[in-house]
Amino acid sequence: MHTTSENPVARVIWEGSIPIQFVWDPSETQGRILEPYFVEVPRCSYLSLITNQIRRDFAAKRLGFTSDESEIWFDYQGIPLKWHYPIGLLFDIHGLQATSMKKETMLPLPWRVTVHSQHFPGEKLIKNPTLKSCQDFFMSMIKEADYIRNGSTKKVMNMSKSDQSQLWEGLWSKSYEQFWGMNQRLVSNDGTVAKSLPVRIYLPENCPVIQDLVSPLDEHGRPRSLRQILHAAVPDLFPLIDAGSHPPVASVLIHGIKPSLETDATWAAQTMAYPDNFLHLVVVLD
Repeated sequence: MHTTSENPVARVIWEGSIPIQFVWDPSETQGRILEPYFVEVPRCSYLSLITNQIRRDFAAKRLGFTSDESEIWFDYQGIPLKWHYPIGLLFDIHGLQATSMKKETMLPLPWRVTVHSQHFPGEKLIKNPTLKSCQDFFMSMIKEADYIRNGSTKKVMNMSKSDQSQLWEGLWSKSYEQFWGMNQRLVSNDGTVAKSLPVRIYLPENCPVIQDLVSPLDEHGRPRSLRQILHAAVPDLFPLIDAGSHPPVASVLIHGIKPSLETDATWAAQTMAYPDNFLHLVVVLD
């Protein structure tokens, strides 16, 4: 059996990317029309990891631009984008999920994101979206996932400072081998069953994120499926019925794809989690 680091599915997920067209808010350009900045970014990355290159590109086109990365923020169709969410998750929530709600069949690519350097929406976004802040938030999520899975953060805390840094450096440098060389220690349970699975569920219409303790086994000791853990959280959307006899009510997106709801939840949590080690499930109404 493949370890996660050797799993071809995990590698394909790591290599997933999204083409983005960054455009500067025209109200902040003193009447100048700036060429957009086009870039293909990893789904597993964060806006904070590419903010500086975006800032440099626009600074070269705009006289008098002095804002640093802590002042820059992004929106999609007027909705501020949370810099501490992975880019792929942002795209699935604000792009694919929203497109589904509007009954549109396809989201045009590249994804058009607006850049701002003024009027930071502190009531909607965590302040100070710097690279260091993003690293700190990322590591806090890694520790939280470790605690959920094992009941403590011993696995993370027993790693040396250098090993912990390798997780972030692997993500920052887009190195699958470097990242998974360390992360494999955290997601593998050494033959034991995890206490719970790190799962977050995102419903449409800006509903609060659901993060409950998710047991990997049912009451009979059998592995639970994605359908079962979704049913426990939102039973009206994911009934435990014969899928062939009723039209589906909803499905989920993970990294932009709709997996079978019968997928083993433990396998998904180990193989399809984002680098923060959470399985992020974006609910789409069918």
